[in-house]
Amino acid sequence: MTRSICILLGAAPLWLAGSALAQTPDAAALRDGLNEMLKPILAIQVQQQPLFTGPVKVESGWDGATVVFPGIDLTLKDPQGKGTKSVALRCDAQTYRATSTGAATWRLESSQPMNCVAEPEGEAKVTLTSRALQAHFVVDLGQKLFTEGEWRADATVLAQEGEPVKVTIDTLSGTSQLRPATAPGRHDAVLKMEARGLSVVDDKGVERVTLGHTAYDMTVDGMDVHQVISSYGEVMDVYVEMLEALTTSGQSPADPQQAAGMQADVMKKMMGPFKQMMAAYGGGGQFAGTMTDLRIKAPEVQVTVDRVRFAEGYGGVSTPGGGTGVLEIEMGGLALAPKPPFTEWIPTDATIRLNASSIPWADVGTAYLALMEASADQAGDPAKAQQAMAQSMMQLGGILRRAGSRLDVTSFHFGAPEAAIDLGGSVQGKDAATHGVTADLDLRITNLDGLIKFLQGLPDGAEAAAGLSMAQVMGRQATTADGRPARDYDIVVDDAGKILVNGTDLAALMPKQ
Repeated sequence: MTRSICILLGAAPLWLAGSALAQTPDAAALRDGLNEMLKPILAIQVQQQPLFTGPVKVESGWDGATVVFPGIDLTLKDPQGKGTKSVALRCDAQTYRATSTGAATWRLESSQPMNCVAEPEGEAKVTLTSRALQAHFVVDLGQKLFTEGEWRADATVLAQEGEPVKVTIDTLSGTSQLRPATAPGRHDAVLKMEARGLSVVDDKGVERVTLGHTAYDMTVDGMDVHQVISSYGEVMDVYVEMLEALTTSGQSPADPQQAAGMQADVMKKMMGPFKQMMAAYGGGGQFAGTMTDLRIKAPEVQVTVDRVRFAEGYGGVSTPGGGTGVLEIEMGGLALAPKPPFTEWIPTDATIRLNASSIPWADVGTAYLALMEASADQAGDPAKAQQAMAQSMMQLGGILRRAGSRLDVTSFHFGAPEAAIDLGGSVQGKDAATHGVTADLDLRITNLDGLIKFLQGLPDGAEAAAGLSMAQVMGRQATTADGRPARDYDIVVDDAGKILVNGTDLAALMPKQ
């Protein structure tokens, strides 16, 4: 029941983004168009009850129109009839002012705060509210698309009446834009979501988690927006079907056999929408997430992270063998309190930047979907699924080798107060090479000597120290720019399959059989 409440509360802002489409610039056409285009959302049923209270209503006025998106008012009950308490869920309808801004466009604006309430029978109610909300959306009737949007909610609070437990967010905001791309029926999409000032308080009124700022950015070139929306709708239908099955079965979703079977069934049903979605996402895209000033205050330990950033991107999808990819991960300012005895050797910052080139994305996508399909059969026939997965992995590797795909390690750095690891270089796919790849990498381990001494001083560190001693011997002595001792390693994998470390063939160091 709690899961259903969370899902439905999370669905509450749908009508903020749902004011999407219409066909003509008059109020009646706006009403009919919105109801037609939002039909899949408005038709959602929960326990044979409509999720929303009715259709979109539009009333015309002398200077525009008023659009009212339906609220939520339903009661969730135990489908097994075992006496579990019911839960009443209500969310206010959302009212927008609509103004015609052109022959085929409307601007929708609202300042109505969000207000949702869940009332378990005989228990304190749970509320999701915002003190203020400013939102506007632009509807292009010609393209039948929501082409621009911006919204901001201040002082969003999730709380239970009479209890100190609550989640607060100072500011939630988002912006989006769709612009026609060169290819007919395609659009360039830009999306940004942000949250500032998040705080989580436990049942004793103690603040346990704080987050200064988090953001997600997305840009996609040449997206088939209608197809993406349609595919997402099909995916959601599968999830709703799964949740309904779990609800009515009376069995715990934690049961391993049931969970495995459900996962396999869901995966198989999603393959069609996934294929359509991959084809609809266009020729390139960039996705990035950032997080700053994270503080976690558990009873036994406190964790602080100043910043985290994750980014990935792809390009050249329509160019055979000319695709590119990028992956970037950054982390800084990790700290633990109280400090463990090995705190000086725990990485506090990290930077990873990987660039891929000569990627045949169309073939890679086909092989990846085959891998997903194979993994979906693990519950029914594990041995057969494992074999199919291995074949798919081999197929994927073969595609990259034949294309001569390349991975450049632009940056790979993990830094601790007393040590660091840095890696750079490249790995090249090569079908004629013994291992299918060649590589030329430069590895530096800063203060490996100090780490070995530290491990030797621990009661159970002798074995680990002995293992690192071999790496110490193979390394070439060096000194960092700030004067610290380091060990350097030139790692080469050649066409013949030799793996050389500072010119020494590793095969010569292996025990003879």
